[in-house]
Amino acid sequence: MSRYKIRAIILTAVVCVGVVWTTPVRSQEQEPAPDANAQKEKVEQVKPEKPPDPKAATTTKALNIPVDELKILVKPLTLEELGNEAAAWMLVLQKKAQEISEAEVTIKRQNQAISQQQEGTDALEKAKKALEAAEQAQKGAAPGSPQYQEGTKKVEEAKESLKKAQSAVEKSKTTKAELKQDSTSNKTLEKAQKTGDLETAKQTLDKIKADRDKTVAGSLAYQEATKTIEKLEAALKAFEDAQKAQTGAKPDSPESEQATQQVEKAQEAIKQLLKELGAGATEQSSQELDNATATVKNTEIKNNGEEKVAGEPGVVNNQQNLQQKQQELKKTTDNLQKSTDAESKAKNQLVVTVTELQSQLTAIDDRFNAILEELEKKGGDPKPYRQYTKAVMSIDVDTKDTQGLGVRLLAWAKAEEGGLRWAGNTGKFVGIVIVSVIVSQILGAILNRLLALFGGTSRIMRKFIVMLVKRGGVVVGFLVALTALEVSLGPVLALVGGLSFILAFALQSNLGNIASGLMIMAYKPFDVGDEIKLGELWGWVDSITLANTKIKGLDGQMFNVPNNTVWGDTIENLSHSETRKFTHWLRIDFEENLAKVEQLLVEIMKSHPKVLAEPAPKTQVWSIEDYYISLKADGWVKKEDFWTVHSDVIRMIQGRFDKEGIKLAAIPKGIEIGREDDSNGKISHLVSETSVHRKAGAVSETPTI
Repeated sequence: MSRYKIRAIILTAVVCVGVVWTTPVRSQEQEPAPDANAQKEKVEQVKPEKPPDPKAATTTKALNIPVDELKILVKPLTLEELGNEAAAWMLVLQKKAQEISEAEVTIKRQNQAISQQQEGTDALEKAKKALEAAEQAQKGAAPGSPQYQEGTKKVEEAKESLKKAQSAVEKSKTTKAELKQDSTSNKTLEKAQKTGDLETAKQTLDKIKADRDKTVAGSLAYQEATKTIEKLEAALKAFEDAQKAQTGAKPDSPESEQATQQVEKAQEAIKQLLKELGAGATEQSSQELDNATATVKNTEIKNNGEEKVAGEPGVVNNQQNLQQKQQELKKTTDNLQKSTDAESKAKNQLVVTVTELQSQLTAIDDRFNAILEELEKKGGDPKPYRQYTKAVMSIDVDTKDTQGLGVRLLAWAKAEEGGLRWAGNTGKFVGIVIVSVIVSQILGAILNRLLALFGGTSRIMRKFIVMLVKRGGVVVGFLVALTALEVSLGPVLALVGGLSFILAFALQSNLGNIASGLMIMAYKPFDVGDEIKLGELWGWVDSITLANTKIKGLDGQMFNVPNNTVWGDTIENLSHSETRKFTHWLRIDFEENLAKVEQLLVEIMKSHPKVLAEPAPKTQVWSIEDYYISLKADGWVKKEDFWTVHSDVIRMIQGRFDKEGIKLAAIPKGIEIGREDDSNGKISHLVSETSVHRKAGAVSETPTI
């Protein structure tokens, strides 16, 4: 029995054992089919799945737990316990998202109030310019003149602009009052106020440090500045520690309440320090708006009947009155601009707060995803949770608020879960890509040397393997680097798989060429630089790719042959070994001494320095023809010397034969005339032709009739 049959029997036995092992054992006695009603009752008796209980969760006690620790912590949990954890983190995420939504609504209302104040400022500025134009028009003009009338129109325009300013300021004050009455918005503004005090304290600290560096070390001013710096640093650290504890505590827990009290205490300490240093400005916005509103209300441009000039109603009749109104408008504009600036500052503080909340939301989402990944591994369905997080994590930015957008971007860039995080991720991505490129190049070089050292692999196969390692290493490194950018590889690999499936159908012929190219590389019927005959083609292999093979012809032309054609045709490799035989065919006349001719040929070939001694040159009488004796002379050379020696030996034979008086046989050339009859026996035409056939470098002359 052959070894192939033995292998087949063993393989069949293994398959049978596997089938029997995986097939459930059937009972010899078939159980009766269950009754439909009994089955229905059985289904009704099954208890519904227990809904997840967020209160039973344990991982939400510390919201700032590191993600890697959380993954280890949830690994032993059951599917039911993971459901509880997912529900709890869902509530935490929802509460934080609600906070952000409330803050975003407050920002929009703040923008509305700022827009209204800015509208009032613009209207006041327009009124001031109208009064300036009126002053210029009435200056030196006689009452009733066209210039005077023009000034009167400008005064009326100023009055209309002032009315618009008063209306805009009243709307702004109403909007601010609504914000204060709304408990949610008021709470959000208080948080923003805390953020503003914190930023002011940091700026004040930097300023005091800079001023201290300008003083003499050890002086009284230096010591006082050092004490202030120490107080500010201690207050800031206490605030940041309390805020961190508040962020990491589970909402509505005793720990969260205690942390909130610590935050308020630290906030009050910072506020008191800023007040002592004269840097507190938390109430500035409301005060400035009240001052601006009062000033706008008290500013009026009247038409006093007692001051009217006869025939010119509604005209302010003196330059002093116009200048006075301009000064009032300027003061009012300045007050309103201060209010607008204060409102903008408060709004920007609120934007910073929202950015911090979004960073906290991102941190919660990271931990929530760790729970969902473990839930999915154990058979749970995380899809509803993922849909919710996808919707919640999206950020809508008001592009009209350019100032707020800039503040938002700057705050995001400074946030640990924002710009700093993505800067680190980008650095990791670039680092992994660079390392993968370097490592793949090193591995490719090592592999190339190993393949060349052990041999047995064609150059083109070696190049292909090295290229595959180098480029494949870069591709793998790039995919690994994508994970540093928090990109999930699952959808990417699925997309690549789908595209590969489509391309496999669209490029079947190309894939056939690639398969043939791999076969050529693996079985190496020829290598780059080999001289081959491929059907009617004769030349040297210039290059081999997965798709095609390039052959350089004897006359220097380049043939691009698909690998399917190459692999499917007969391949004759003329230079597969280190040595190569050259052969010369000679037609010797019957009158010549054949033994002498053979001896001369051997001597001629041996005299060439590049003809190998082993195997030794030899001659062989091949056949006797009508007009000559066919003689073959063979010699061996290194394959790289073949064509040089081939030409040299021909010239040497010609010179030696001329010297020895040996002549080659001449074939008489004649014209043969034949007759070709048609099917009726009549002569159709006469044929007289001598054709020369060339094939694979050989020449033969055959008379054709």
